[in-house]
Amino acid sequence: MIAKTAPAAAPIIELRQATPADQPFLHQLYASTRPPSRLRACDAEAEALLVHVQFLARQTDWGRRFPGADVTIIVEHDRPVGCLYVHYTEHEVRLVDLSLLPEFRRRGIGKGLLRGLQAHGERLGLPVRLHVTLGNPCQRLCQRCDFLFMGIVGGHAALEWKPA
Repeated sequence: MIAKTAPAAAPIIELRQATPADQPFLHQLYASTRPPSRLRACDAEAEALLVHVQFLARQTDWGRRFPGADVTIIVEHDRPVGCLYVHYTEHEVRLVDLSLLPEFRRRGIGKGLLRGLQAHGERLGLPVRLHVTLGNPCQRLCQRCDFLFMGIVGGHAALEWKPA
């Protein structure tokens, strides 16, 4: 006799506003999204410093370009597993960043969050827009979620979803 198992339950995801106390997690998350250094002479300490400087530069740049954006921590079972960074204007819902720790990728979390943003865009009557690095698997996910390719902007695919 073959035992049957119930299908795996969908992950229970919650969102909460990021606080200054989340900075170490956000740094860890950022580091998990960076490819290893291609600088042959770069030791682990120098690479960690480089990632830290890049993280701070990105935080500063986003704060300047997307003032008042919603920065939320994605939580599963009281554990932070990712970050969702969304900027709302009168013209669009801009997905600035959606990042998950490696062990939480490809589990449907990103798709669920994208669908939630689309539902929010539908309620607001606004398009949802984002840029994704060319070749990033997220580009295929977005296209499966009905985002359209709008062109290339500085090594990134510009994607857009419009409400019906």
